Amino acid sequence: MKTIIRFCLILTGLAALTLGVLGAILPVLPATPFLLLALFCFAKSSEKLNTWFRGTWLYKKYLIEYVRTKTLTRRQKVSIQLCAGTMMMVSFFLIESGIMKALLVICFLIHNWIFIFKIKTHKPDSSQESKAPETEDKSERSASSGKES
Repeated sequence: MKTIIRFCLILTGLAALTLGVLGAILPVLPATPFLLLALFCFAKSSEKLNTWFRGTWLYKKYLIEYVRTKTLTRRQKVSIQLCAGTMMMVSFFLIESGIMKALLVICFLIHNWIFIFKIKTHKPDSSQESKAPETEDKSERSASSGKES
């Protein structure tokens, strides 16, 4: 049973990775949620795939900041919201069952609540990575100058 689940997770991860690559190329499809799904699937199914994926430019460009801070930029949030909202709206109009429509509305509300109130927003800062080493250097300098005195 574990091998079947592992196989399904690997297939789901590869499918999500494919959609994530398309999202990185096409402006109408968000990359981040698909890459997060791929990361989750690879982490649960294969250490080799997980290690490989964490070394890719996709992980470094789209996910590393979220993994570190658990925040998304406003642009990422809007992109994900528009894509998910559009898919849910299309599904809503295509589904005839009232119960399924109600479940879809509930999912839409929960999805928006999570994105608005649970996932924090940060401003993109390309110099953020360069600030971290400077801060460490300054603290090391002050610590070493304190030791010398």
